[in-house]
Amino acid sequence: MRFYEIKEALTDLEVGMDKEEMPGIPTDLASKTILQKGPPYPTNLSDQVRKMQRELEKSGYSVGRTGVDGKYGPRTERAVSAFKKDYNEKSPAGSVDDSFLNKLGKVASGAIPKVANPTDTGNPKPFAGKDLQDLGFGGEKNTQAKTVAEEFLGNELSDQEWNALVRATVAEASPDAKEQAAVMAVILNRARSSKYPDGILNVLTQKNQFQAVTGTRFAPGPSRNFSSPSPQAIASVADAAIKHLPSMNKTWLNFTANNPRAYGPGTNIDFMYAMRSAQGSKVIGQTVFGNA
Repeated sequence: MRFYEIKEALTDLEVGMDKEEMPGIPTDLASKTILQKGPPYPTNLSDQVRKMQRELEKSGYSVGRTGVDGKYGPRTERAVSAFKKDYNEKSPAGSVDDSFLNKLGKVASGAIPKVANPTDTGNPKPFAGKDLQDLGFGGEKNTQAKTVAEEFLGNELSDQEWNALVRATVAEASPDAKEQAAVMAVILNRARSSKYPDGILNVLTQKNQFQAVTGTRFAPGPSRNFSSPSPQAIASVADAAIKHLPSMNKTWLNFTANNPRAYGPGTNIDFMYAMRSAQGSKVIGQTVFGNA
């Protein structure tokens, strides 16, 4: 390629032409590496990685039990590789370029049809390896509640994260609306805190933290309210998020039942007493919230 042809090709790139519109121009001129697999995981790129992870999930490619955490690691790379295979994307292993991200965005938005049977990423799934069934609750109220939760967290939530968050709130809270909002707030606060694992899914599946989600050694597995929440309970949590979540405390990282009878084998009743006496703690409904 002569110099003036290369210059023209680069000019076309600057005005946003896709490489498919530029026949004869080498691939290395038409795209550039945007993200690379870690570690390390540069914090200045975490928002871009989260966007990619959300779009992979929407396109049918699981990024694994860690969910949307802003880290382009081995699980996310498996999802990237599966997408590349299905959509004939050629960026080098362990990296994605602008061509990949452009096509991924179009697939996630529906501008490009999804493949009928996406390649399995092979990623281990959260919640004992089981997929969470769709909540079966959509529409304006669900969208509004999810948006309120995202604003409280400060990040977008994937559909899988929102699904798990609603289920966990149903399972961990009584029907009291303010209690439901406070439970959701603690989960979101942990997802934002450096003291806990990254992401909603990691927070919810952390050992010995959310009994209704992970169970205990005496009663393993999630509770029925997490596995099969009723439509009424799901709608109640959505209402609670819309009405009460914005006013909830953004520093609370703990909650526990405020009734001694709620503590059976494998649980720690001493934590209830510690929470009750902690400075700034507050009882809402049947639960005490704060930091112990």
